[in-house]
Amino acid sequence: MKTKRTNLDELFMMECIALARKGAGYVSPNPMVGAVIVKDGKVVGRGYHKRFGGPHAEVEAIRNAKSSVSGATIYINLEPCNYYGKTPPCSDLIIKNKMAKVVIGSRDPNPLVSGKGISQLRKSGIEVIEGPLRDECRKLNEAFSKYITKNLPFVALKIAQSLDGKISQATKAQRWITNQASRGLVHLLRSHYDAVLVGAGTVLKDNPRLTVRNVQGRNPIRVVIDGNLRTDTDANVFSPTETKTILFTSNKSSKACRMKELALLEKGIEVIKLKTQPDEIIPLKDILRELAHRGVASLLVEGGAKIFSSFIEQKIADKLYVFIGPKIFGKGLNAFEYLTAINAKHIQLKDISVINIDDDLLIEAYVNK
Repeated sequence: MKTKRTNLDELFMMECIALARKGAGYVSPNPMVGAVIVKDGKVVGRGYHKRFGGPHAEVEAIRNAKSSVSGATIYINLEPCNYYGKTPPCSDLIIKNKMAKVVIGSRDPNPLVSGKGISQLRKSGIEVIEGPLRDECRKLNEAFSKYITKNLPFVALKIAQSLDGKISQATKAQRWITNQASRGLVHLLRSHYDAVLVGAGTVLKDNPRLTVRNVQGRNPIRVVIDGNLRTDTDANVFSPTETKTILFTSNKSSKACRMKELALLEKGIEVIKLKTQPDEIIPLKDILRELAHRGVASLLVEGGAKIFSSFIEQKIADKLYVFIGPKIFGKGLNAFEYLTAINAKHIQLKDISVINIDDDLLIEAYVNK
C-alpha cells in the first residue's frame, strides 16, 4: 500500500531546504542538499552539504545524530546518490544504518543517479516517499539541473533600471539607480553564483570590481567579454588579489594587442581566445561551453545593454532579476536597446514574482523558451 504524504512531511522538507541553502555558493557544481533525521516524532539529526568535495548532507546528519538512527526516517530535498564520486554513495550509508523510511523532495536530475538511488533503497526494503515540496526543491537546484543535463551554466540577467526602463541616463549625472538595500541584495546574489559576467563597455564606463562586499559570502569568478581588447589592464576587474578573472577575446585581437594580453597574463588573468563570427562577434554559446568546462554551473550577467540584448536574442538566458528604482529618466539607454531579430513577436516571461525593497521593486522572472 502506497503511503500518502502528510503536512508533517512538508514541514520537515521545508527545514531540509533551509539547511541546503546554507551551502549556496560553496558546493557548486554539486547541488545544495539538506537532511533531517526524525525518530519517534523527534528530530535527532540535521546536516547539509557544506562545501564541494566535502561530506554530503546525509553523512552530516548521521554524524550529528544524538541517538541511533536505526528505524528512523530521513528527509532529504534531493534523491541520495548511489555511485562513488568524491564521496561514497549515500544510499549505501542509509541502508547500512538500517533506516526505515526515506522522504525525498525531488529526484536527482543527474543521469547517473536519477531514480537509481530510490530503486536501490526500495530493493533493500526501505520505504521511499517522493514529492513533498517538489517544485520548491527543484527550483533550489535549478542551476545544477541545467548544468548536469545540458553541460551549460544556468544564466541569469541582473538588470538595474529606472521606472521607464533606462539602465543609464543620457547624461552621466546618475550614479545609482537603485537603493542601498537593493545593492546589498545584488552582492548576495553574486555570492550565490559561480561567476559574474560583464562586457567591455561596462568595464570602461563603470570600472566595477564585481566582488562581494558588505554581506557574507565568497567572491564569484569574474568574466569579461572584450572581443577587441579595449579595456584597461589596470581596471578594477583585473585586480589579481581579490578573485579569479577570465577574459574572453578574439584570436584577431589577441594577435593585434599581444603586449596588452601579456600584461593581463602577468596579472594572473586567464585569457581565452575564441573564433569570431563573420560580424566579429564572439558566440556566447562558445563562452558558456568554456565556462561549463571550468566547472561554472551558474552565471550572473550584469551588463551592459549589448550583452543583455545578445543573451535574450540568442535565447540562452534562463532567468531575469530586474531591479527597478522609483525614478524617471526620460532619455537614456534601455536594457534591451540592441535587441533586433526576435523570431517571435516578443519574448515571453513566466513564473513572475515581485518584491518591494524599500520602495525599489525586484521582479524575478523566467524566460519561456
